[in-house]
Parts: sequence; structure tokens; C-alpha cells
Amino acid sequence: MIAASLSALRFISRRSCQRIIRVVSFPPSFLLLQGQWMIKHRYAGCFLFSLLISGISHAGVMITSPEGGVLTFSQAKKGEHYDANTWGKIVFSTKNMQADLSQEDRYYTEDGSSQVSPSGRYLIVNSISGGELWQEDGTVTWSDRAYCSVVDMKNGCITSDWSGEACGYTWVGGKDILASSEKPNADTFNFTAMRPTLRESKGDFALMENARVMNIMRCDVPGKGNINDYQQLATLNKLSAKAVRSQIAHYVNSLTVAASIESKALLFTRADEHSQTKAYLVAGDEIKIIQRSPDNQWVNVGYINAKGSPLVAWIKADTLIK
Repeated sequence: MIAASLSALRFISRRSCQRIIRVVSFPPSFLLLQGQWMIKHRYAGCFLFSLLISGISHAGVMITSPEGGVLTFSQAKKGEHYDANTWGKIVFSTKNMQADLSQEDRYYTEDGSSQVSPSGRYLIVNSISGGELWQEDGTVTWSDRAYCSVVDMKNGCITSDWSGEACGYTWVGGKDILASSEKPNADTFNFTAMRPTLRESKGDFALMENARVMNIMRCDVPGKGNINDYQQLATLNKLSAKAVRSQIAHYVNSLTVAASIESKALLFTRADEHSQTKAYLVAGDEIKIIQRSPDNQWVNVGYINAKGSPLVAWIKADTLIK
């Protein structure tokens, strides 16, 4: 098991060090601070700075990409049903963020030999969903199913997650193409077409699990084209509302065009009269402009109240101060 805090993790000549870093085992409470420790791995010249490790009892595996992402496999699984190099947790991180990509019903296999795609952007992650099955005669058997996920090493988006024959596909042609072989007529797997978007999940907003919401926010970053859907998601999904509102607020604060409300402005979910809500803004409220309707009769605005809670809605253009 690894209990580690990685601060200021940097690599000299990152492109030459995009492969594997093995985190070796240390006795509990081993501390290495502000040091320069050469890690033995497949590429020379890579150093790990400012590493703080506490209570390490099993080795872990880290795979890096020239895109800046690091995928860490930890919490080694032991037992008769687990092969060597099997892990219970995977965490994606960059210098700006960290995300737990683990799924409760999965364990992950990685020995350090997996390769990122030719561009360095994608990584295939192999996992297994396994458990005991009770038979009618009272006997218990173990059943498992293999999955292969493609992780975007730029942002941690689980672009696709599938099982079956495609798990044997590999990167071919020096491009980010997954195929069953190097042959010209080999079957290919268009994993990028499976990238999750918020809009395609619209009918499931109220029931979406938190892990799915978090992944969609990594895959389909809030912006002008989907921010109104994120507002609806925050309203309907109580479990993930706080995290979604945080992303909405970040987007609204990034907008540069500001305006003020001139008179009471009713709020609408769409740019039409039939989508009116019970909420409204009052004269003097400061808003950010997201976009305008083609006929300029409606304005899509972002508003953050005194408590820091964001709101995205449509208002009529004539309620803004000219």
C-alpha cells in the first residue's frame, strides 16, 4: 500500500522519460525531502525531486506522458485470485490537478510495460471485474471479466471503457490508432468517438453517479456550448452539485464581458418564453455575458451571488443596462 505525497514532481528531459517510473519499497515512515534521488528505470537521466513518502509497504507503478499526465497504480492486491502486479487504485495527476479514476468493482493490472500512444496522449489501462458466484448446488465459483480503458493523459478523461476482443488491440502505424494487427485491412477501434459528453447524458442527470459526473467534467470541459447543461446538472444531481457548481463558477469567473441588470430580469433555461423559471435578478446585479441569441433578443448570462454560488440562465436583452 502506498501512502505518498508527491510535491513538485518534475522530470529532466520529460520526453525522454515518458515511460515507467517504479516506486520501490521502503520501510514505514521513510522520508526523503528536497533530495535528488535517481530512479532506476528504462530511461536514464530522470530525477525525482521533493518526494515525501510515508508508510510504504508495497511497490507501486507510475506511468508518465509527455502531455504532462502521470497515472499512478497503488494498493497492491494479494490473494489466490490476483496475479502479480495487480492494483486496487489508480490516480491521475498533473501539476494542477489530481483525480481518482478507480472503480469499486475493478482491480487493475500493470507491470510497467504498457506504452502510451505514439503522440503520448493516450494510455490503455487494463482492469478486471471479479467476484464470487454462488451456484444452485451451493458451490462457490470465481468469475471475472476483463476491461480495457483508454485514458487521456492530458486531462484524465476515461475516453472509452470496453471489454471483449478489443482488449487485444495495440497502437499501430505510428499514430493514435488502435488496431487488431499491423495488417492494412486489420480491424480498428475508434475510441475517440466514444468520448463522453454531457449532452448525450442529459436524460440521466438526476441519477448519474458521482464518478461518472467527474469523468464527464474532465472529458467535456464546461464552456459556452455546454454551460447551460451543466447548470441543469447541478440542479438535478444533488450528489455532485457542489463539484459541478465549482466548475460553473470557475467558467463564469473566466468570462471577460460584464454588464449590469437595469430592471427585474426573469430567468429562463432557454432563449424562449416557455422556459421561464421562478428565479430572477434585480436591478444592480452584476453579471457576465456568455453569449447572445441570433436575433439579439436574449442574453445568456452567468451570475455569482454573495455566497459564491453560481447561476447560469437566459434573460431578455432589454433588462440589461445599455
